[in-house]
Amino acid sequence: MQDFYRLAIAVSLLGLSACSTVSNAPEPAPLPVISQSLPVASQWRAPVGDETLFRFVPAVDGDLVVVAGTPDKLQALDVASGKNRWQIRTEQPIAGGVGLGEGVIAVGSVKGVVLAYDRAGKFLWRAQASSEVMAPPAVGKGIVVVKTGDGRVSAYSAADGKQLWQYQKQLPALILRNYAAVTISGNVVYAGLSGGRLVALSLQDGRVLWDSPVAIPRGATELERVTDVVAPPVVDGRLVCAVAYQGRVACFDAASGSAAWTRELSSWSGLAMDYRYVYVVDAAGNVNAFERESGRSVWRQDKLAARSVTAPAVLGKYLVVADFAGYTHFLNTEDGSFVAQLATDGARIAVSPLVVGEHLLVQTLSGNVFSIGLSK
Repeated sequence: MQDFYRLAIAVSLLGLSACSTVSNAPEPAPLPVISQSLPVASQWRAPVGDETLFRFVPAVDGDLVVVAGTPDKLQALDVASGKNRWQIRTEQPIAGGVGLGEGVIAVGSVKGVVLAYDRAGKFLWRAQASSEVMAPPAVGKGIVVVKTGDGRVSAYSAADGKQLWQYQKQLPALILRNYAAVTISGNVVYAGLSGGRLVALSLQDGRVLWDSPVAIPRGATELERVTDVVAPPVVDGRLVCAVAYQGRVACFDAASGSAAWTRELSSWSGLAMDYRYVYVVDAAGNVNAFERESGRSVWRQDKLAARSVTAPAVLGKYLVVADFAGYTHFLNTEDGSFVAQLATDGARIAVSPLVVGEHLLVQTLSGNVFSIGLSK
């Protein structure tokens, strides 16, 4: 019963955050009118499924894009042309998207089943996790790592699906149901947890390397104290950064877990990083830039408020976000000014654009994948 209560609260919170029809939700900002100084265009469009509420996350490995178009279908596309390579039906309904690396495709289901395939779509193995797998698995160094709805992080052999280790931390009374994947960097797994903590685990054996707070729960009620790391941690060099709902954006030394800096900020979306700045979309839909070394605020773009803006992606000199109306917005990383926008199919883009070389991939909730790049 306690687990059900947690889940019910989690679903309610997630719905309130994402739905613009809630009576007390702010009115979405109008589509910004901009001067289109950067020529961008859709390179190809591929229909991969029907309209869905699932936040499917595509994945790329070399020349292959793998997407979940419907809860029971995996489809592989050519990254250059969008042409279909193959498609298969899965034995379990896929929940959160695709993990792909080292020739292994991994997905998780609402029933906690992890499925693995090779690059040709051939079934490799299945494994039973402890709970629903809402986040895309991560693949690295022959290991598949998943985070489940009950807060556990589990690792499986990419060769045969044998469980290698499992990490578990006690959950708070109330949690958010979110889609934040873990991040593998070198021999370390970085995982954001309920309660607003970031943990670094050994990829080989799950040993805790460090455990640091991204946010400190505050408030008089359990609901007010809900905080959660809601997006994959981002690692770049010696820094790892994460952001929490009802919490902070924080950067840490990737090796020791010591805090480099923190700033008060709540986010449902996530962050990105380049060699100068950390970019965060806050809960109101504002896009923020902070100096990566000091955390000093550099700029803030407020013209996308309440448009259900995705986590940002860095494409060269530009920052790209997408919104509930299927628009991609290109911002200058220097000052946050708009340089381009591009419409897709009018349906919401729920996850961050995926950078592939000089192009972006976005997947809409109407079941289309678009490749977007600079016009020649």
